[in-house]
Amino acid sequence: MLTWDFRRMVAVGLVFATVAVTMPVSASDFTTSKSVIGSVSAVGQVELRGIGISQEGTLFAGDRIRAGQKGYAKVLLGTGSKIELSEITDVNVDRDAQGVKIAMNTGTIGFTAASPLRIDVLPFEVIATDGAAGNVAIMSSNAAGVRAINGKVTVRNLKTSESFVITKGQERLLGLKNGAHAPVLAELASNVPGPIPAPVPQTPAGRTSGGLAMDTGAWLAVIGGAAIAGVAVWGLVVAMNNRDDIKDLKNSINGLNATNSTALKNVSNASAIANAVSQQQAQMASVAALAGQAQLALGVSGNPAAAQQAAAIAAAASAQQTALNAIQNQIQALQAQFAAGGGNTATLGTLLSQEEALRTSSNNLAAQLNALLAANRGTPGVPNTTVGTVGPPTIASASAPV
Repeated sequence: MLTWDFRRMVAVGLVFATVAVTMPVSASDFTTSKSVIGSVSAVGQVELRGIGISQEGTLFAGDRIRAGQKGYAKVLLGTGSKIELSEITDVNVDRDAQGVKIAMNTGTIGFTAASPLRIDVLPFEVIATDGAAGNVAIMSSNAAGVRAINGKVTVRNLKTSESFVITKGQERLLGLKNGAHAPVLAELASNVPGPIPAPVPQTPAGRTSGGLAMDTGAWLAVIGGAAIAGVAVWGLVVAMNNRDDIKDLKNSINGLNATNSTALKNVSNASAIANAVSQQQAQMASVAALAGQAQLALGVSGNPAAAQQAAAIAAAASAQQTALNAIQNQIQALQAQFAAGGGNTATLGTLLSQEEALRTSSNNLAAQLNALLAANRGTPGVPNTTVGTVGPPTIASASAPV
């Protein structure tokens, strides 16, 4: 038989157990190990932590953001810095004691650093502070480009600890395999024996390979090729400057009347045409860069006829870039009219026809370059790569949904 003292102890224990089980628990007692570092606004196909988002999402340290085809994302960090992801871009965002760190996997980003911001394009680290703004683009598995739009940006090789600074308007081509970097055109122009295409603003969407890892016997061609490629970096890393602000675009789309399907299709089709033109701009930037590099290599090797052919392709690509810039400006003006409730479908149809004609010419120039490179692939310094074709934009018809 239980004693009185023992029964009293059991009763007290049950009381404490009941209180512990029923005690209210605050949500703060289950705080996540990841901290919030900002927010993500999305237009089109955008994934956050592997899950598609349609408008906005919360960004945690260690999160991955991926913008798919025709997808764009804008990241606002709690520190005041801003990052913009172009389409086909994949990044990881983290934070440590030194600040926010972006690890680029693919694509193009634009940045404005209100506080220290680091962007890894291994083996390089791009460091921006004090309101610096610019773009970083991974153009292939071998090369990346960085450009400073405002302020100054420091680029450091994490393997060798070598670093250099680029200032407003300057750009560098970075070798991801061997850690090499090519300075801006002005620093090498005096050493280049051939004509150099003039730089024009472009948008990044193409991909190239080679051009940085040449043999010793073709060193002169490498130096010249780096200079020509420097001209094209601007075109490959400023996509975000040629697009409307992501937030404004989203607000404009949300503000459209849901029943006005024609207006929605116009907005969608204008965006599709602009994207196709952007791809051609990047395609022509690659053609101009590779043709210039081939011209130098062929000239050094004693093949003036092929060198002249490469020079003609580079000049034609430069002229094509001018035409593409002009139509892109017209498309952007029409997009602004659509956002304000104006614009008309007839103008959009005219721009579509112009884009189709330009796309035919762009793809023909790419084919000419590919044939030239293939015919002279054994020449030291001639790039061992090809430039792809650009397909037509996806246009929504009057009866098809957006």
